[in-house]
Amino acid sequence: MSDALLGLTEVTSASNAQIASIVQSYLVQNAKILPNLIDYSFLVQKGSKSVAIPRSGGFTVAQKTENTAVDAQIVTYASDAIVFGEPYAVQVLIEDTANQQAAMDLVSDVLLKAGKDMALKLDTVAIAAMVAGASASAPDHQLVFIDTATDVIARGDVLAARKLLSDQNIDPTECFMGIGPEKEAELLNIAEFISASGYGVGAPLASGVIGSIFGTKVILHTGFADRMVMWHPSSVGHAFAYNVKVESIRDLANLANRYSLSASWACKVLDSGKRLVHVDSTN
Repeated sequence: MSDALLGLTEVTSASNAQIASIVQSYLVQNAKILPNLIDYSFLVQKGSKSVAIPRSGGFTVAQKTENTAVDAQIVTYASDAIVFGEPYAVQVLIEDTANQQAAMDLVSDVLLKAGKDMALKLDTVAIAAMVAGASASAPDHQLVFIDTATDVIARGDVLAARKLLSDQNIDPTECFMGIGPEKEAELLNIAEFISASGYGVGAPLASGVIGSIFGTKVILHTGFADRMVMWHPSSVGHAFAYNVKVESIRDLANLANRYSLSASWACKVLDSGKRLVHVDSTN
């Protein structure tokens, strides 16, 4: 019986699996928008090119008239498809000399940074989908800031967004409001805004949440820039065809290891954009 050799391939594979798990956890911790949207990854099967999310209208409730039969009703189903495109990826070549002379664990540090950048990228894509997908008519969920002279966010802008969602039978206290850094100082001037420091010690807060206004949690994210978006978690569906994975291969020509971090992910605005509201200066 010949000897079994434990070499670089076996060690690298084990390390990659462990690092991938850490990177996935790191991505979730750094993502601010994805955790507040519904994840339909559980519907993905081998060979899936898309995920279909069923939707339908409701029923009309009426009182029964004596001696008169109740008419049966139907609902018609349609679906929104989350379509997977090309995967998102980051790759890096780490030369042996750099890895050997680095004071820190260079590979882990590089891959964790890549995981953080991946989280930011997916968040940004989801925000862009919200901005583009808010209902534009019947009802119009794309609003202009009330103060058109300066576009400063005001109490009335928040109330207008809340009303549109309430009209869709959505509880605003289950929603999130996203703003960019340019709007944070303006929001602090609204009396009804409660900063995170006002929640009390030990109060659980989602990543990125800086406070709440009228019961709606506020998330600060650079992807919102100078606009405001209010959304219910069911307004956008997202799914991973495959979650973040880490792979590596030896590059002998460069005396280096090539590391690859990739994920196949997509998102889709659901219910014709009626479960979110987009407010900016140009709608």
